[in-house]
Amino acid sequence: MGETHRVFAATAAMSLAIHQGTSWWMAGASTALAVAVTSGPMSPDVDQYRPWRCFDSYVPDEALGAGGPLKHRGITHWWGLPLLAWLAISHWGTGNMTWIGYSLVYGWAAHLAADFVFGRIPMVLWFMPIGIELKTGGKVEALLRWTLWPTLLWLATVMVGVDPAWPLRLAEFLLALAEAFTQ
Repeated sequence: MGETHRVFAATAAMSLAIHQGTSWWMAGASTALAVAVTSGPMSPDVDQYRPWRCFDSYVPDEALGAGGPLKHRGITHWWGLPLLAWLAISHWGTGNMTWIGYSLVYGWAAHLAADFVFGRIPMVLWFMPIGIELKTGGKVEALLRWTLWPTLLWLATVMVGVDPAWPLRLAEFLLALAEAFTQ
């Protein structure tokens, strides 16, 4: 599901950057940062990597209930972490570099949103997991991923200043071209 996480985060981050009217380079950098923390060892899935698993094997966190906070889709998948990070940045962040922190929060939150759709995330710390639980690796995930790729391409062109209606103009041109050849 790593590719789905990445394209989901890229689409979300780029959409937000364009909505906020950021420059193309900042939108691109923000998207790259969000993608960097949406899958792999810097993402909520850090709980699947060897250092975390080794740490978990020595800490008796299971005594805290519900499999413990260090389990997969435990505390690292709690929606409150990106919310708390966002609130901290909003309250204490100063200067022109706060967008970096927000970008990392968007990537982490995008991972959790995808896991909510294709699995479950905890509502309260590592307790009460909820989610839609669509099949990971199934047809719906593939459809979502392959729908987001053209969306991402379109967003990238808008980000660098191309007319947002270019797909419509291209379709009109191709229809006119087809008419010209069929007459």
